[in-house]
Amino acid sequence: MKSPMRILLLMMLFSLQNLFAQTKAVKPEQVFGMYFDTFVKQDENALQRLNSYLTPFLGSENAYTINLEKSFNDEVQNLTGMFLTGLSKDKAVACKIEAEQYFNTVLSNLKNTGYTVNSIKEVKNEYADNSFITELSVDMRLPVPAQMSQLNPEEIKKMSAEELKNYLKNKTNEFAKSESEVVVHQVFKLYQVKKEGNTYFWNGGPQELVWKLNEVYFKSLSH
Repeated sequence: MKSPMRILLLMMLFSLQNLFAQTKAVKPEQVFGMYFDTFVKQDENALQRLNSYLTPFLGSENAYTINLEKSFNDEVQNLTGMFLTGLSKDKAVACKIEAEQYFNTVLSNLKNTGYTVNSIKEVKNEYADNSFITELSVDMRLPVPAQMSQLNPEEIKKMSAEELKNYLKNKTNEFAKSESEVVVHQVFKLYQVKKEGNTYFWNGGPQELVWKLNEVYFKSLSH
């Protein structure tokens, strides 16, 4: 009885190992989704999933240690500070809360960006032998206000503190609605890593997602 039981146990263990190996296989579009949710939507759970996926083949030393909430708040304060420096001291103090709310809403709006993967193709990595890159052609849809008229700095300086506060409140409400959209096309590269019979995907500079979105987003708002 012992020999058949051992064989049965070994078969079960082999089946479980195969099942585990299969569950580790993640499609490139799913990996892109983790990068997108982490760096565009700034989702902490997505960051944890991405690190859990990357660690087995890149090592824990290459896991992302960014504090997404702090990074977001720092950017809000940075934009607010740049805006307020162009105002008189009294007006800057009076409009600080409204300015913070405005830029918080503007940046939060980016988190509502959606995307569609149009195509996926595999190309040879020209910089490494026997290595391949998976390229994803992606359309990203940025929500923007239906009308995006902006005041120039000189007009803002001429406004009273109360007028500017009302202006910022109105603009904040416009961004909260954001009934239109701008489409940004991008090719996102995922480098392939072969390990233990599995193919893994990773990108060394996912911040490019945010850089290009920010560039198009703020450029569109200035028109």
